[in-house]
Amino acid sequence: MKSVSLLLLFLIALCGSSFGQHTTVESEEWLTEDLGYLYFNGGKAYFNFDGYKKHENKYKIGHDTLKIIDTYTTSADNFRQQHAEVSKFIINYFDGKKLTIKAVNENAVKLAGRPPLQFKNYKASFDNGVKFSKLRFLSSTCYGNCPQLLINIWADGTYRLKGGEFTEPFKGDYAGRLTGAQLDSLNFWLKHSELKKMYDWKQGSQVTDAPNYHLDIDFENNKDKLTLTTNDPPFNLTGLVNFLVESFRKVNLTKIKEGEKQAN
Repeated sequence: MKSVSLLLLFLIALCGSSFGQHTTVESEEWLTEDLGYLYFNGGKAYFNFDGYKKHENKYKIGHDTLKIIDTYTTSADNFRQQHAEVSKFIINYFDGKKLTIKAVNENAVKLAGRPPLQFKNYKASFDNGVKFSKLRFLSSTCYGNCPQLLINIWADGTYRLKGGEFTEPFKGDYAGRLTGAQLDSLNFWLKHSELKKMYDWKQGSQVTDAPNYHLDIDFENNKDKLTLTTNDPPFNLTGLVNFLVESFRKVNLTKIKEGEKQAN
């Protein structure tokens, strides 16, 4: 009897750990081959189907149907009444790893076009072949308190910071080294960011109240370099950019004294 109970517990644990058992359309983040995206959080759908405009709308999922709901007011009734436009999609295919949706009313066609949209689970966006030798990251100020940063990181974890406005108490030149865990996190985001698709990427729209980010990545073979400038990072780069922007507050830093030699 005891052995049977142990076997049942093992089977329950095995089923619970399966990728597909607890994966739903809403629980995952989805990415197209053209770097469009769709994910759900806090009762809202976040998506960019056309490569330009980001959307944030309420939604409902029932059976094989996804409804994205845009609520708005208008001057036609002196903004007294809330109106709603529903974009309806049929979920043609879903297995936890892939998702296909197709617009089935005109509002949805305006958002996504008529051909079906095919997504992969963002967890599958991982390229072990991405290995960097040096990374240079610049972040500007904004209308608020965005930190002004110049960060250089080498493959061994060597870290250099030149902090400008809103970087207190790290204003000036500082040196440090990423811990093993921090370096692993950086490499994870580099491998997870679809970098090979970013060489010809161009930002579709401008955001007025946002910092500018500039990123130079030298890859291990010393023959390949990726340069990006954006003030509205695409979905696939947000994890990497957030890691870099927050890094100076998490790395153990030492002030570089005037005249002290810095790493090149």
